[in-house]
Amino acid sequence: MYTGELEGFRGARVLVLGDLVLDHYLEGSVDRISPEAPVPVVTLEEGGERFAPGGAANVALNVLSLGGVPLVAGAVGDDRDGAALLNLLRERGADVSCAVVDPARPTTRKTRVISRGHQLLRLDRESCALRSKGRDTDEGERIAGAVGEVGAVIFEDYDKGYLGAHNIPWIIREALDSRVPVLVDPKYRNFALYRGVSLIKPNLREASAFLGRDLESAGPGELTEACGAILDELQAGGVLLTLGPGGSILCMRDRPEPLIQPTAARNVFDVSGAGDTVIAVMGLAYASGLAPEKAAVMANLAAAAVCAEPGVYAVTPEDILREARRDG
Repeated sequence: MYTGELEGFRGARVLVLGDLVLDHYLEGSVDRISPEAPVPVVTLEEGGERFAPGGAANVALNVLSLGGVPLVAGAVGDDRDGAALLNLLRERGADVSCAVVDPARPTTRKTRVISRGHQLLRLDRESCALRSKGRDTDEGERIAGAVGEVGAVIFEDYDKGYLGAHNIPWIIREALDSRVPVLVDPKYRNFALYRGVSLIKPNLREASAFLGRDLESAGPGELTEACGAILDELQAGGVLLTLGPGGSILCMRDRPEPLIQPTAARNVFDVSGAGDTVIAVMGLAYASGLAPEKAAVMANLAAAAVCAEPGVYAVTPEDILREARRDG
């Protein structure tokens, strides 16, 4: 089950545009409370510090680990973190020729302090100022060239300033004019800019903010109606509404019935990066010609595998096959 579909992912080229993040982990043990304040004292373990690509870079890693070929477009700062992040991506095999170094901003870094698998604290270093680099730049020319070389485009929007009105509309237009599907993992600020995309994947909070109503306690009927409202407003091809522990709902413009799925997760250890994994699976599916319904089922299984791992994790074909066997 799904072996042939996963083989179809191999070699599929995907352009991943968005906010690049360096994930920083500090892991240790907690044996006492600080005498200075009522907080735990974390004693770092040997080898307890590590770095990993996060944000849009984690989407690229998921594309890689599933057999695809990611082209990464985003911005890092002219700093040690930026150099480390680009090196990590290069070492894994990602194409970073569309990524840029911007001296005017720091590299986004998320530091997580962890003990016994539980996150105690997160520290973020970032600037969310809009970059405003448009089509008529060397950066824009490189992205336009990359659009013509891939089977799908993924916008991974973490609302850190890389994506906005200066680049979202023209990139969508370039892709659709070239008949390249466009998929989006949105945040609210740019939500309305993603008109005409092939698939948009909001979570409940993002969909609620865009529609101006609270969907947290909504039932399947109201959620399906909300998906239809997003489809109509954006003139999109499909909406994959992720519901956390409630699973997901896929609504396609050319399909009469929604696909409603309960979550496949059994052991939720950490939800970090699950959304990145879902959009990576969907992007590879569109690039390889897989039906969105089957892709959404595979993405649900992939998210279950990620939730069972500590920290941000790049899913593998073996993970999906294992979850499929467990799911029966």
